[in-house]
Amino acid sequence: MAYGLKVYSANGALQIDSSDGTHIMYQEKASGTTSVANSFSYTGGTLNYGTVPAVVITGFTRGEDLVFIQPTGSTAGVRAYCFINTNGFSIKTNVATSFRYHVFKKVTSLSAPTSDYGLIIKNSAGAHVFNQDVLAGRIKGRITGSGAIFMTGKSLYGLATLKYSRITAAWTPQRGKIHGWVTEWNSDRDQVQFKSVVISGQGYAASTEAELDSATYFDLTSPTTLILEAPDP
Repeated sequence: MAYGLKVYSANGALQIDSSDGTHIMYQEKASGTTSVANSFSYTGGTLNYGTVPAVVITGFTRGEDLVFIQPTGSTAGVRAYCFINTNGFSIKTNVATSFRYHVFKKVTSLSAPTSDYGLIIKNSAGAHVFNQDVLAGRIKGRITGSGAIFMTGKSLYGLATLKYSRITAAWTPQRGKIHGWVTEWNSDRDQVQFKSVVISGQGYAASTEAELDSATYFDLTSPTTLILEAPDP
């Protein structure tokens, strides 16, 4: 090769190819800390998750960019899920806390590094497709369905997800509940769980058996999430 880098595994499989501009690397686009979640409420004694004000990311691409979040502080049992917007994201959570975030973008061109050491990779057009000064996505594990990842001493972030698992109805004036998939952290944020829990009491209120049936929804498919290791932004 006159440029770039290729890395092969022991069995000859191509692992990294800097000439493949669509799959070479995800590196950090933006990072920071959100505002504190607010607007908590209750419906029939059930907590409706509060909302972290929307985070706007310049140059964000919905459906392509990856958002990873982690609560600040040392509160155990923080649960969260995300809405991905056209220009960023917003978080729903069960605790009045702020969140750290890292947004990763598929690399097509990076600025030149400011340091004079480390590894730099360029493509055929001369664009930087890897820069050691920019945080790369270090995926530590994948969870499909309910599960957990424990990595003592690591700073773990969960992929921003939104998937409802169950919506139920109850006789009026009561309402049913909404269940959704959330990421839950321990107090050290080095252990995370992925599971379906009640996220809102804003289910359906029904006055007939037919309404009870039509307003009950179950999704039996297993969602998947990624867990990433990253420092505080």
